[in-house]
Amino acid sequence: MSKFLKLAASIFIVVAFCFAYTMDTVSAASNSTSAQDKKAMRAFRDSIITTVNDRDQILHQFFIFMLPGVQSEFEFNAKITGHSMDMAGNFGLWLTGDNAKVTELDIPFYLTQNGNEMLLYYKTDNEWTKYSAPSVAGALTDIITSPTKEEIDREVSTVKNVTILQENENRRTLLVHLDSDKLADEIKAEVEKNPADKGTAEDAALQDKIFGYFDTGIRNADIWYIWRVDKKNRKTGMITVDLSQIIQETARAVLNDPDNQDLPDEIKEILENFVFYSEFKAYTTLLGPEAQTALTIPQEVIDTAKEAKDIVDGTIPNGNSNETSAKVTAQ
Repeated sequence: MSKFLKLAASIFIVVAFCFAYTMDTVSAASNSTSAQDKKAMRAFRDSIITTVNDRDQILHQFFIFMLPGVQSEFEFNAKITGHSMDMAGNFGLWLTGDNAKVTELDIPFYLTQNGNEMLLYYKTDNEWTKYSAPSVAGALTDIITSPTKEEIDREVSTVKNVTILQENENRRTLLVHLDSDKLADEIKAEVEKNPADKGTAEDAALQDKIFGYFDTGIRNADIWYIWRVDKKNRKTGMITVDLSQIIQETARAVLNDPDNQDLPDEIKEILENFVFYSEFKAYTTLLGPEAQTALTIPQEVIDTAKEAKDIVDGTIPNGNSNETSAKVTAQ
């Protein structure tokens, strides 16, 4: 289970960073010749160019996942400068049991990354842990580095179309639909370029199968985001991404796998809940320079953190209302 959680966490991080930071590298092409569509494309490209040229900014990212009896929030502030990034945030999980008691899991964290060096500090059971992840850092370096013209051109086809939803003298709101197949190809290429340690042959086979479900989920999903741009300075005001169908279609891929027809009924019921009832959305806003202080890792955290070899080795609430016995240790 810990291996599965590790992979799931890795996929979650990949999704988070892909949609938080690579949108500003995406251009678009459209076969439509209408004047309105051309205007939308021009506005989209204009906003992209401004965002790419203005990398020294602090972002606020908020992810929320909901399922009957389950709610999870992943929130952080981050600043990108050149090949480096600083981040501070919190992961929260709330589980409602059959007895109506709510179990809460809360994990604050800090992250610092420079090139292929990355350190993650996170707190569980009132103790700070330090985790080094060079393979993830390599992937993030590619993501956060200002894109070249060739890289932007490669991303052209990942956007299917752009529509102007609302516009006035101050703001413009765009609806951007992505090409799911081509987006999946880009993520697959990124994963293959920065492979993680897959452990034993059995672990590798399991991880490949799970990533296959994820790949199918992306390809079958309708993926879109809404981008609000300040027309006066052409900077991002808000980005909202609906990732629900990726989760739903990934769970459907698991259910439809012929090898999984003998799964216990309780597992199938959980997967069906993901298919029909799950929601997963992300929101991005820009913060002012005063938010810089929130990104500084406290010296106490650096001095007291214990080093771990693996990011996940069982993060399990103890089942008590508003309490947890979360534990993340070396594997």
